[in-house]
Amino acid sequence: MNSFDIEQKTPVDDGIGGTFEEWAVFKPVKGYIDLVTGTDLNTLQNATIEQSTHILIIPIFTKGITDDMRIVDSNGRIYGITYSDDPVGIGHHNEVYCKYEGDVSA
Repeated sequence: MNSFDIEQKTPVDDGIGGTFEEWAVFKPVKGYIDLVTGTDLNTLQNATIEQSTHILIIPIFTKGITDDMRIVDSNGRIYGITYSDDPVGIGHHNEVYCKYEGDVSA
């Protein structure tokens, strides 16, 4: 299994009475990421995940993952979350659909 950080935007004090948003770790997780279709070619998909390029499977269910968050892998690749699924609604594992957005260093 690989390591990933689920990140969310968090308000940070700007030092002059206001705030700005910065990405902060919501929860570190372990799982597997793969292309949604097994290829980098576009295919018709369910409208909810149409823009997704990858899927992250998290074997240990993690509550609270939303599409306002992002995934960062151990190599610094960033994936925006397009849809977070709790298959069959039983809290067994997560299937997080995401779209590759670049690298942290870029």
